[in-house]
Amino acid sequence: MKKILCLMLAVLLVSAAFVGCGKQTENDQQNTQPSVETTAGAPEEQTTQSSRMEETEGSGYRVETLKLAGGTDWGAPNPYLNMSRGPGQAKMRLVFGSLLEKNEVEDVSWLAETWSREGNDYTFTLFADAKFHDGTPLTTEDVAFTLDYCKEHPPVTNTLGAGDTFIVDHYTIVDERTITITVAKPTADTLSNLGSFVILPKHIWETVEDPYTYTGDGYLVGSGAYMCTSYDGATGSYEFTAFPDWCNGQQAAQRVLFVPVSDALLAFENGEIDITSMPADLEDTYRANPAIGFVEKTNDSGYKLLINFEKCPQFLDLELRKAIYWALDRQSIVDNVFRGNGSVGSAGYVPEGSQFYNENVVKYAYDPEKAKEALGALGAEVTLLISDGAKDISIAEIVKNNLEAAGVKVQVESFDSATRDDRVNSGDYEFAIVGNGGWGNNPPTYMRTIFSDVSKNKGGNPHSMGPIGYSNEEITKIAEDQMYELDFEARKQMFKDLELLVSQEIPVIILANESSYSMFNKDYYDGWMKTYAYQQTEQTRLSYMAR
Repeated sequence: MKKILCLMLAVLLVSAAFVGCGKQTENDQQNTQPSVETTAGAPEEQTTQSSRMEETEGSGYRVETLKLAGGTDWGAPNPYLNMSRGPGQAKMRLVFGSLLEKNEVEDVSWLAETWSREGNDYTFTLFADAKFHDGTPLTTEDVAFTLDYCKEHPPVTNTLGAGDTFIVDHYTIVDERTITITVAKPTADTLSNLGSFVILPKHIWETVEDPYTYTGDGYLVGSGAYMCTSYDGATGSYEFTAFPDWCNGQQAAQRVLFVPVSDALLAFENGEIDITSMPADLEDTYRANPAIGFVEKTNDSGYKLLINFEKCPQFLDLELRKAIYWALDRQSIVDNVFRGNGSVGSAGYVPEGSQFYNENVVKYAYDPEKAKEALGALGAEVTLLISDGAKDISIAEIVKNNLEAAGVKVQVESFDSATRDDRVNSGDYEFAIVGNGGWGNNPPTYMRTIFSDVSKNKGGNPHSMGPIGYSNEEITKIAEDQMYELDFEARKQMFKDLELLVSQEIPVIILANESSYSMFNKDYYDGWMKTYAYQQTEQTRLSYMAR
């Protein structure tokens, strides 16, 4: 069994309160040097919820343990080994710190205590007591090293770009705490991009030639608020323990566990996990329970139909793409798959409810007869690539039936999500259905990576995959130009123009968006939150901090 014990720090689980940034109690001064060992079994948690609450008294933490549903291997929580999807990124970012974080309204401090911008120069000053998990001080030498290292070895989640698109022109180390990073041309996203790359410990990574395979000493040593103290890929189990020398505030929980569960809803009802998704058909039941709190994620998940135009060039005909929209009963997806919690997707991509949503986008109604007139004589046969998830299969059945009713023969190929993602990334498909969260994120950022001929399909992430074999100069120009507009209102108008054009040209077929709720036991812990650019509460670092 693959089982990696990242940091043997059992003393931390019974120590007294960890107070202040860099201020150590007698217990804190015990050995916190990480080691990597092989062991067996997932982290065990036998305590009851009431005993977990009692154990936090006098500890400085709001709760002793937060438990979430695990069971899926999202990769080791390391910048080069985590899976690119949200759960993999989120676990990595608990362990590896960045300069800034996001709250509900803006970018906020994380490892950088202060920051400023003057022209093309962005200056960050680190907290004086910032440290890595092995006790080594974190300085601007580590920040500079990371910039150089990531330019040569882009991590899985890469906000700095690569090659000619690397956003950093040069940097100047002012002193151990202050560094000025200079970009060739600032954009509306530059501060967030510079604030979100995770910092590597130079003393570990400077000798690592291949970070994509490295699992040696210190490969899970970060500078985040939590340390990875156990990871078992075979069972999808993770244990994170609060870092006692964390420099920016108090963690909410002493431990965060991701534990395998066969039925997340039953596990939540039995107190085995503290937060889960609320089934749409049981909303009334859970709403009636005063002990349960909710966080709404409006239209945050979505499904799109990708066409590989290199393999299906006939669909470069715009009228045939319109006909696909006419053929699809997308409201049926909302009603029957999402149980009414969601909306038909906007042909402009951005879902309703976003401040960037353009209500004037072209709206394509379900019109099967009109679709059959356009598609019936085509004699098209396509292979539809999907994942083997229950919703994906249900959506694919609707899409297949609708297209075949319009005269397009469809053969469905189903794979596990990782295989489906790999095939989408490599262009090994004709039609493909891709579903993902994050549609409530910052649209000007993610739509550029989907539709611009300059920037699309660069991230290796199926969420940001756009059409293959399709090019549009006007879409590309607006998608790129809006990035450099620093006036927010002007940028929003440019972006709405982009949405309208996307809805007219149909590079991608947008199926539907799903709204959902996270529900949690608010009597035990009620600190779950969304950020202004991300709605997944369980994947937000501030959800685990005592704010």
